[in-house]
Amino acid sequence: MIVKPKVIVVGSGIIGASVALACQDLGAKVTVLEQGPLGGIASDKSFGWINASFAENQAYFDLRKMALGSFHALGNRLTLVDYMRWQGALWWEDEGHDLVEQFSSLSSRGYPASIIGQDQIKVLEPHLLKAPRQAILTTTEGAAEAQKVAMAILAEVEHNGGYVRCGVSLKGISQRMGRICSVQTAAGDMACDAVVLATGAAARNALLGLDWKLPMANKLGLTLKTNSIPLVLNHTLMTPDVHFRQNSDGSFTAGEIFSGQIDPNANPMDLAMDVLARIQIKLRDVPTLSLSEVNIGERPIPLDGLPAIGEVPGVVGVFSAVMHSGVTLGPLVGQLLATEILQGANCVLLKPFRPNRFA
Repeated sequence: MIVKPKVIVVGSGIIGASVALACQDLGAKVTVLEQGPLGGIASDKSFGWINASFAENQAYFDLRKMALGSFHALGNRLTLVDYMRWQGALWWEDEGHDLVEQFSSLSSRGYPASIIGQDQIKVLEPHLLKAPRQAILTTTEGAAEAQKVAMAILAEVEHNGGYVRCGVSLKGISQRMGRICSVQTAAGDMACDAVVLATGAAARNALLGLDWKLPMANKLGLTLKTNSIPLVLNHTLMTPDVHFRQNSDGSFTAGEIFSGQIDPNANPMDLAMDVLARIQIKLRDVPTLSLSEVNIGERPIPLDGLPAIGEVPGVVGVFSAVMHSGVTLGPLVGQLLATEILQGANCVLLKPFRPNRFA
């Protein structure tokens, strides 16, 4: 009888779920552990933009660009049409020279983008009350309701014989001769051949038996969701003071711009009402929007802003999968990391993002 390698994935957000499914596809016996609600903490509060528009360097851009195709493939495999829209994006967060500079950066990297004028913007988004003078149109981008996607992936993992357990917190790991042999949880010890820490913002916390933790620069962010109305938006809209899009069910998902951090002492409902007002005044001939969800979440950001993917220093068989752009990268990172865990691959795309840069 062939003994399947046992892989434990800690974290059930879109990254953890994607890693679990990819490991299962390669023949592993997979268990997903989640201390909070299934679908993850960060995924539930994500804006959900699937893109490669912003990347600190070429290596990060290459990873994000390839990830778009992996997300398409996942959507087709699991029929995620109710949770995803490939509607492209219109970006005018900056204007003038800064907008042209952003476009030049995208063009130099071969990213499909164009600068369009006000008249064309009006045609593409007829419900905008006042179209900007210019915007960058990126047609290959999409958006997803990340927690729902994660739940669909987890359902597939379970359907294929994997185990998904919520309310189970990881306390530490046990090793034998420098290699992991089990994890210590509130529910008892669990034997494994590999463990993947897809723990998001919590990756900064130390674990018993592991002399390593990920230095983080997490930021608080606000997202909201509205009531459902007839479809009036055709793109994800990235404006100077708010980002918003419309989901397949007609609801809006919105958030403040990504570059900043909200005041931790601010009243979330006041912030959400302010964001909602910014959206409503930008639109015409649109029903009144109302809040259905308000979320304050901690964005998981490794200290240098780049993903931390791969085996961590100190113990063979312990892997990290932590990044801010988890929605975009989740399906691809799951596939690449699974080949490293189970086939001994050394993925060139992941080389710049190894956790040992923080050792």
